[in-house]
Amino acid sequence: MENYIIRFSKPAALAAICAVSIFYLTKSFSAAFVVSLVPLLLGWLGILQGFAYGLAALAFLVSAAWAVTPIQVKIFLSDQAVQAAEAMNQEMKTKK
Repeated sequence: MENYIIRFSKPAALAAICAVSIFYLTKSFSAAFVVSLVPLLLGWLGILQGFAYGLAALAFLVSAAWAVTPIQVKIFLSDQAVQAAEAMNQEMKTKK
C-alpha cells in the first residue's frame, strides 16, 4: 500500500515543483501547466523517469538562479532580447 502512495505522490510533487518554477520564469499558467504534465504523466506511467525528473530539477534550478540574478542583469538581458527580436523581424521583412 505504501508503495502505491509513493508512486502516486512523487510525480505529483515533482510536477508541482516544475509548475511553480515554470510559472515564475514565464508568468504563464498555461505554459506551466503543460510543462508540468511531463514529469507527472511520465512518472505515473513509469517510463523515462530520469528525463522527467531531470526536467523538473532543471526548471527548479533555472528559476532559483533567475531569482538571485541582480536586477541590472535582468534589465540588460531583457533589452538584448528585444533588440534581437526586432533585428530578426527586420531581417524577415527584407527577405520577403
